Amino acid sequence: MARKDLLVIATIGAAVAALAVRAQTPLSYAKDVEPIFVKACANCHGGDNPKKGLDLSSGKGYADLTQHKSQESPLMALVKPGDPAGSYLWLKVSHTALEGRGMPRTLFGSKKLPQTELDTVRDWIIQGANP
Repeated sequence: MARKDLLVIATIGAAVAALAVRAQTPLSYAKDVEPIFVKACANCHGGDNPKKGLDLSSGKGYADLTQHKSQESPLMALVKPGDPAGSYLWLKVSHTALEGRGMPRTLFGSKKLPQTELDTVRDWIIQGANP
């Protein structure tokens, strides 16, 4: 086998191993998800009068997300542990919700989170939405 072929195989193997490690690494709201929401969402969903009553500022978002239903789609939980497709939060941040607009919002419309952050939110929900 040529050296170039071995390098390609090694690179692919390393990428697969990295994905496997990521899938096995337990995610938590406080360590992994909250920083994303504080940065991207707490300007509107925070403070004295958070939008839709959802406070995603530091130390406050977990209970709101895991114990409440969506105001736009009242039959859906904001976060349904283990089920991103059944979690209204996921539908909003992935821009697949039928109601309202995708989140986060900007002055110029909706803007998706970077894919790595979307992956973190999705994986956190899949893993059971741990605190």
